[in-house]
Amino acid sequence: MKKIVSLILTAVTVLSLLTSCGDTLRVDSDEDHHILYFKDKDKSDTVIATFFNSDSEESEDVPMSRIGEDSDSYTYFCEGNCAEYNMAYVTCDGKSSRFFSFNKCVSGWYNSDLGFLPYTEGEEINYYPEFEHIDFPFNGYTKTVHIWKPKDYDPDSDEKYAVIYALDSQWMVNLAKLGQTPDDCLNLTVQAESMMATTGYKAIIVAVDCFGNMGTYNRDNEMVPDIGAETTEYYKYERVGAAFSDFIVETLAPYVRENYNVYDDPRHTAITGLSLSALEAFYIAVEHPDQFGTVGALSPSFWIYDDEGWVNYLKSKSFKDDVTFVYLYTGGAGCDTDPHVTQMYNRLKNMGYPSDKLTLHYYEWGQHGDSYWRGVLAEFLEAVVYGSVAPLDK
Repeated sequence: MKKIVSLILTAVTVLSLLTSCGDTLRVDSDEDHHILYFKDKDKSDTVIATFFNSDSEESEDVPMSRIGEDSDSYTYFCEGNCAEYNMAYVTCDGKSSRFFSFNKCVSGWYNSDLGFLPYTEGEEINYYPEFEHIDFPFNGYTKTVHIWKPKDYDPDSDEKYAVIYALDSQWMVNLAKLGQTPDDCLNLTVQAESMMATTGYKAIIVAVDCFGNMGTYNRDNEMVPDIGAETTEYYKYERVGAAFSDFIVETLAPYVRENYNVYDDPRHTAITGLSLSALEAFYIAVEHPDQFGTVGALSPSFWIYDDEGWVNYLKSKSFKDDVTFVYLYTGGAGCDTDPHVTQMYNRLKNMGYPSDKLTLHYYEWGQHGDSYWRGVLAEFLEAVVYGSVAPLDK
């Protein structure tokens, strides 16, 4: 029955595309359904999108219709129910892609010569974004921050922009350093362009170098806070995360608010990180819920402290007033940072963290790496825009 309904929806959408004027390719047919686009350099004959819910494991196969072609690729599209499914993958002539988030912040994905990458249908594709590179003194050395603005950024507009702080800039965005390619990072700027095109929510990206000065301090120091507990036996470094948090809150954020046309409220301010930097992003948000409305912790290294250490730290925090929306992602045990992430999710719930401000995406087959994080990043963006991840928050 689901396949029949999907075919009917696709037929209705194709008809509307053929009979309407202008570029209406990004118009959805109803509130729950959203259009997914796919560009394929291999110009496959048969393309099927599989939508699934990572919690319930329910899935649905939807044939994709070819709607365009150029010298480099064919373009396909279909509709999926983003109120029911949070993930998808495509199968081209029997060969399946990696999984990726499916929601209203997603435009499409591109099987390109550069890799399997996000893109925005109807917009020029650019995997080498431009940044303003700004140096700040930190911890006795110079720390570089990379600021990206959307192409329609207007410093004088009455409409302000949200701010997304991204730790681990070296993996979050493509800085084209030392041979880095679009396939070596999460392409946060490209995914933010899709978010803006499909939702109208506007934001700038503030990407922060987190590898230290590679002499006195490195990433293993800066991305680990001292929560007043002993670390596990596997961690032996000095912890400088509190100083890094102070840098973000007391130096960087005021600079951004003073020099860019951005909101200064927590609802329009988010922070995200990966692995160690996901741990640090979580810590910064817990310490400063008055400044960060959303945190995306992708495979956070919660293993650095044991349960007693975390409970004692979190007991000192109040979860009664406004708190940060916490989005947690992890792959399965042995492949990623679980069971520690699932334990943190349950710990927060048991300690009274509001259930409507807490989401866990556990995906058994997910692993610890750029291509997997790239696939789920749009789910964090959904939390930024809507304050929820609909299929997981039911």
